[in-house]
Amino acid sequence: MAPQPRRNPANSLSINTSPEPYTAPESYKRKVLDASPLGEADLAALYAATTLLGATLEWEPLLNATVDAAIQLAHADDALLILADQATHGLYVAAAPNLPNAVATRARVEMDEGDIGEVVRRREPRLLLGRTRLAGCPEFFAPEKISSLVCVPLYCPEKCDDIELLGVLVLIRHQGAPDLTERDVRRVGEFCVRASAALQNARCYRQMEHRAVHLQNLIEISQSLIASLQVDVVLRTIIERAVELLGCQAGSLLMVDPDTSELVFKVAVGPAGAALVGTRLPPNVGIAGAVARDGVPLIVNDAKSDPRHYGKVDASTALETRSLLCVPLTNKGHTFGVIEVMNKVDGIPFDDEDCELLSTFAVQGAIALENAQLYSDLRNTFADTVRIIANAVEARDPYTRGHTGRVTQLALRTAREMGWSREQLEVLEIGGLLHDIGKIGISDTILYKPTELTEEEYKEMMRHPVVGAKMLEGVAALRPMLPYILYHQERYDGAGYPFGLKGDEIPLEARILAAVDTFDAMTSDRPYRQGLSEEQAVAEILRNRGTQFDPQVVDALMRVLQHTKPTGRAA
Repeated sequence: MAPQPRRNPANSLSINTSPEPYTAPESYKRKVLDASPLGEADLAALYAATTLLGATLEWEPLLNATVDAAIQLAHADDALLILADQATHGLYVAAAPNLPNAVATRARVEMDEGDIGEVVRRREPRLLLGRTRLAGCPEFFAPEKISSLVCVPLYCPEKCDDIELLGVLVLIRHQGAPDLTERDVRRVGEFCVRASAALQNARCYRQMEHRAVHLQNLIEISQSLIASLQVDVVLRTIIERAVELLGCQAGSLLMVDPDTSELVFKVAVGPAGAALVGTRLPPNVGIAGAVARDGVPLIVNDAKSDPRHYGKVDASTALETRSLLCVPLTNKGHTFGVIEVMNKVDGIPFDDEDCELLSTFAVQGAIALENAQLYSDLRNTFADTVRIIANAVEARDPYTRGHTGRVTQLALRTAREMGWSREQLEVLEIGGLLHDIGKIGISDTILYKPTELTEEEYKEMMRHPVVGAKMLEGVAALRPMLPYILYHQERYDGAGYPFGLKGDEIPLEARILAAVDTFDAMTSDRPYRQGLSEEQAVAEILRNRGTQFDPQVVDALMRVLQHTKPTGRAA
């Protein structure tokens, strides 16, 4: 059998078989069905045909099986299975064994026109005899090919008063073959009752599968959102997964500016992604503005004709918004942003199921975003507290003022060059700021001494890594930072302090800090010496590559210094 046409509402169109209003030919007859029961042979044929329908619950195979079984039952030459599109309330060609795919994917049958419309309106089969044109169907079914045909409606068996149309089955015999009869209509009608049940079961099964896939996606999305507490990562994850989940061309996440009530594009994916980020929308403007104001989702399947659509955004980007689904991001009844997705790739309009799915996702996204924001606020407060402590330490020694900040920034750039993760960089930032906190335990006479230290004084100074580590080891949140404090004076060749560790025995965190700490110290002025130039310090670092310093750290530091300059020298 030829490949079956697939539903493609985006490309579908009405194929008018005649420019003139259709008039039924003289050979057209409508028969009143014989109410007599089917005979034994009819029932046997009907049983054989319906048995084929029970072989699968998969949608596409069932469509093909329905057409094949109907052709076999009626000894027809051709068939056309036309189904109702729940989203557009039109009809589309779902299966037609001999209809070219190029014709089928373009075909759109109007529900209220022609012979198909008559079948739908009357909810009755129709038998057409003679050279017949099936008005409203693809022109491939030309009158000269048809001698007779049967059109039978398919209705959802669960509906009673408000009967739901599933579609219409058309069976055709060509010229030269015996005409279809009332008996054929009767058999096909009984078949369609069973086929309707099978199609409805398969449709429910497909919806269940669809929901299961969505549920699995929601679980995976929840896990990915929980995996990060970084606000920017959570924002991008939310919109990327929303676009993926609904199969859309583009999407964006906008946040309400609490000071101006404007909507700000925080993340955007798709053709206009880069151009939209940072763009501000006036309060209550556009579909997104309406959702932010009212806190109610909106489905707009024809954006151009909707007066709420804010066309200036499209005019400034490469994206044309054809359809749009927008849902609010809320927390404790307060809307603080919106998620919008645009233009489903398959061209199918957005529906209530899409809205429900995206709204569920928005709830998860709002919770994840709130958690990330709380974490960010706490972390910023924590970092500010650490900076206060670091500044208090430096205030005791005016000659090293600004040293910890410069060392921390250069260490961060070096670690990024080495491919460190965001989480590692966060620990480094705090560890760098606190690496000299042990100097609180060193006497002022040593810290303020304007000349070089004696051997005893130097031994006292060598205690500061251990002093600092003991100060912080009881603080659980600071334990990951201890390697920076305890080991930053160790040397790669084992000649450092306080433990004389060598090579990989020294944590990598401390090996990075040791190199950048020494570089900054060499380029800073001290009471007893003038700071070296950057070129001299670089030469000294390279000279000690593999002895005092880890070679891979030195190489990364050199790459950083080629592209950036130190933040300055101590006053």
